[in-house]
Order: sequence, then structure tokens, then C-alpha cells
Amino acid sequence: MGLLFGLSTLANVTTVKADSVLPAGRYAFAVTRTTETTDQKGDLTSTVLPKGSSWLINTEYDKGDQTFFQLAPNVVVNLYAGYVYTPKVQDVKVISKGPASLYDHNGQLITDRALAPGSEWYSDRVIFLDHETYYRVATDEFVSIGNVEEY
Repeated sequence: MGLLFGLSTLANVTTVKADSVLPAGRYAFAVTRTTETTDQKGDLTSTVLPKGSSWLINTEYDKGDQTFFQLAPNVVVNLYAGYVYTPKVQDVKVISKGPASLYDHNGQLITDRALAPGSEWYSDRVIFLDHETYYRVATDEFVSIGNVEEY
């Protein structure tokens, strides 16, 4: 599991703080750009997260107008370095009558591709944006839950 979600040291997951809205080990963080991490005081740590890696989240907290996620004891990352998702392996089938639109992890419409009606896709994670659930069907391509069904 350590290879799937980052450093093997994450096996010693700390418990969630009472004020955290995230249950321990249920959510993960996908890094979309190589980024440095900080400790909870805001000082840089020696841990650098490579683009494309994923990490289990222990706790979410806000500091000022920014959101941070605890990845390991006293190692946090800023939300701007990626996105939160729920790991979920699921096959989905497009049920919309026309092509199903695709979106990136920020909810931005991808204009040069769509999924064909009736096509089947493997998904390994879901994200929640603007009160809607999306399944990932490619590296940074997501389809709305309203256009697909699980099978």
C-alpha cells in the first residue's frame, strides 16, 4: 500500500483531530505539480512530493484563506498542489444519449474530447466538485456521475 500512496512511512497513520472533517485513511491527495511540503508551523520540510504521486490524508485544516492536508506527522501540503479524491475502483458505462463531457480536476470543461454514448470505462477514483461527483477515466479527465452508471 505504501507504493500506491507514497512513502511507506505512511503505514503509521496518526489519528484524526477532532476538528477535522476527513475520516483517517478514506481520502487521498493527488499531486498535480512537484511541490515542497511544510510542517504545521509553515516551515519547509525535506519532503518533496513528485507530480503524479498520491498520498493518504490524515487531517484537513484551514490556515487563513488556504487549505492544507496532513500527510504524515508534521508534514502538510497546500491544496493548490493537487486535489482530494476518494479511491474507488469501478467500471462505468456512459448512459447519456449524446457524448458525455469531460472535465479536469478543477472542473474545467475539456473541449476537444468526450465519451461516446454506450462506451465503457475503468475508473479508479472519484472527486466531488461544485456539489457533483465525477469519476476519473483518464489521468486528468473526469466524467459526471449523471452521465454514467456503475456496472
